[in-house]
Amino acid sequence: MTNRYMGIIRFLLTTLFSVVLLVSATAQNKIFTGRVVDAANNLPLEFVTIFVTNTTIGTTTDEKGRFSISLPTGRHEIVVSMVGYGPILYPVDVSATEKISPIPVVFKLAQTETELSAVSVKAKRDQSWYDNLEVFKNNFLGRSVVASQCKLVNPESLIIVFDPTQSTLSVKSKDFMVIENTALGYKLSYLLVDFTYDFKEKYVSYLGYPRFEPMKGSKAKEKRWAKNRLKAYNGSVMHFNRVLREQQLEKNGFNLRRLIRLPNPNRPTEEQFEEARRQLDALGSNVILTEDHPLNKILAKSSLPKIIEKLDTTRVPYAGYITEQGGEVSLSFDGYFQIVYTGEKEEVGYVASTNPFKQRQPTFQTSVISMKEKPIVLDKSGSTSNPLALIVEDYWSWEKVGDMLPLDYIPPQQ
Repeated sequence: MTNRYMGIIRFLLTTLFSVVLLVSATAQNKIFTGRVVDAANNLPLEFVTIFVTNTTIGTTTDEKGRFSISLPTGRHEIVVSMVGYGPILYPVDVSATEKISPIPVVFKLAQTETELSAVSVKAKRDQSWYDNLEVFKNNFLGRSVVASQCKLVNPESLIIVFDPTQSTLSVKSKDFMVIENTALGYKLSYLLVDFTYDFKEKYVSYLGYPRFEPMKGSKAKEKRWAKNRLKAYNGSVMHFNRVLREQQLEKNGFNLRRLIRLPNPNRPTEEQFEEARRQLDALGSNVILTEDHPLNKILAKSSLPKIIEKLDTTRVPYAGYITEQGGEVSLSFDGYFQIVYTGEKEEVGYVASTNPFKQRQPTFQTSVISMKEKPIVLDKSGSTSNPLALIVEDYWSWEKVGDMLPLDYIPPQQ
C-alpha cells in the first residue's frame, strides 16, 4: 500500500476518532434553559449575556428573553448580565446521572442606579488616574511574556480610586472589561467586581467573572495559539488542581513538600524594636551609639527576616491532604506546601522581580500554597469550590489574568 493511501487512511481514522470524542462529550452534557425578564415589569429582555464563568461557554437571549446552554458534568457558576442591570450569579451542579430540571429558570434583572456614586466622582481621569491604570494592569494582567501581549480595549469602563490613608488602590468596572489576548488567541469579557492592591503589604486580591471567546485567525496563528496555550497550561494552578484530583502529581512533573515557617529566634520582637527606638529618642540626637551598645545590638537586627523557612523533603502521602467521598474530591491541610514544577523553568521577568539588585539563573517554577478556609472541593475542570480559600505565593502569584486559560481548555494528547 502506498504512502499516499496510508496517509488518507490515517486522516480518516483520526477524523472518525475526533467525531466519536465530540459526540461522546456532547452526549454527557445537559441542556440548561431559562428566561430573563426585567424585575420591575416582567417584560422579556433581549441580548442578555449568559455564560459559564471562566469558560468559553456562553450565549444570549432571544426576543422573548429565552436561552438554552449546554453544560458539561460538574459545578458551574452561570453569570446573567446586561448593561444597565445588576448581574446575577447562579450556581448549577450538573450530575452525570441526574437530569437538569426541564422547567426553565426565570432570572429577574434589576436596573442599576444611573447616577454617579461618590466614588465615581472622585475617580477623575487626571495623570494620576493613568498612572494608577498602569499599576492596575501590571498587577491584574501581569508582567509575563504572554501578559505583555494583552490589550485592555476599554479602560474607560474602570473606576479607579487610590486611598492615600490606607495606601490601597481599588478598581471596579461599570461594564465588562474587554481584553484581547493576542498571545493565547482569546478575547476576554471580564466583569470585575473588586480589585485591591495594598502598596504596604504588596498584596493583590481580585474577584470577577471572565468569559473567554476564541479568536479567529490564519492556520499559522491557530498553530501558534495552540502552542502558547499548552505552554501556559503546563505548570499552572489549573493543571495542578486537575492532576492533584487524580493523585498524579509526580507523573505530571509536580513535586509537593511541606514548608515549615517559624518565627526567627535571632530577631527581636516588634515590641523590643519599638522600646529600643523610644530609648534612643530619649537619649537625644547628639548621642553616638557604639557597636557594643545594647540599643545598637537590638536595632542592628531589624534587617533579619521575621520568618525562617525549612523544607521537609519527605514525600507527603495523598491521604494526608486529599479525601474522596461519593466521587467528590476535597483538599484540606494545615500550614504550607511548596510546589515545584519540573517541566518548565521560571521566566526571566520573574527572576528579575524577586531581587532586582542580585540576578540569578532561572530555576524550576516554585510556588507556595496555604489555605484560608478548608476544605475545598476540587472539580474535574481544575476549579475549586472556593477560589479565595486557596492562597498562592511566589511563581503562581506572579502569573495573573494574562496567563489564564478557560476551564474548558483541554490540552492535546502528548
